[in-house]
Amino acid sequence: MMANFSFYKIKITTLLFMLMSMLLLLPACHRNKKIKKTDEIVSVPIKPIAPTPTIPTPIKIDAAVSSLLAKVNNNEIVFKELALKLKTKVTSPDLNQSFTTNIRWKKNEKIWLSMSIIGIEGARVLITKDSIKIMDKINNRYVLKPLSYIKQKTLVDLSFADIENLLLGQLVFVDSTKAKYVENATNTTINADGVRFLTNVLFDKTSKNPTSIFVSDKKYPQTIDVKYDNYQMQLGKPFSMDRELKMKNNTSTFEMIAKIQSIEVKQNMEYPFTINPNYKIEK
Repeated sequence: MMANFSFYKIKITTLLFMLMSMLLLLPACHRNKKIKKTDEIVSVPIKPIAPTPTIPTPIKIDAAVSSLLAKVNNNEIVFKELALKLKTKVTSPDLNQSFTTNIRWKKNEKIWLSMSIIGIEGARVLITKDSIKIMDKINNRYVLKPLSYIKQKTLVDLSFADIENLLLGQLVFVDSTKAKYVENATNTTINADGVRFLTNVLFDKTSKNPTSIFVSDKKYPQTIDVKYDNYQMQLGKPFSMDRELKMKNNTSTFEMIAKIQSIEVKQNMEYPFTINPNYKIEK
């Protein structure tokens, strides 16, 4: 008997960094001067005075902050392709559902997800740097959108790199130039008051592994709360196997609890996403 699915829409957002710079060079035409008579006035072009280059003031970063962030970066798992299996529960105004998620991940390129209930696949998602594809097997439809489409659905801005960092247990929205290091009785914290976000990161007192990240958006009334727990050695690095993600705004709360069951480095994995001609396509 076919399982009763309640299909869901997971909000993952992206911030597209547009860094475009153009240097326009206008070479001057060089003309040879021809003197016909000695009493003739010769016009000599005046060379413009080059402006004195401005030397930027070095940005000082707290040494304790630099040391702690370097430790976090050094603990990042190194891979080209990775396979993960996790149990996931999503709670939101539209959904309260538990399911199994299989992830195939090609670093810096794409993240493929397959979500199923009692072994029956209900949805498949392919996220790349510039697009998102959703295969809704319950409603026989495909959603094919640019990655900017995800940004329109929520005010929380996450780039593709931010999504990868969240999966890896790395930090997000931490402006190191504005960060302050605090050593407390039970933990260590970094507080960063950036231009857009106010970020508070808690670290375990002994291991210095991050245990939580709380981000407040100064522009919109929304927060991101991420918790990392159950660190285990995976591929030679300490890796959080239990995650909680909560995003809140004025009207709603989205919460996801994920427990990673397995993690394995792979090679030449397939990322199948064949479009069924009978499915409805939404662009």
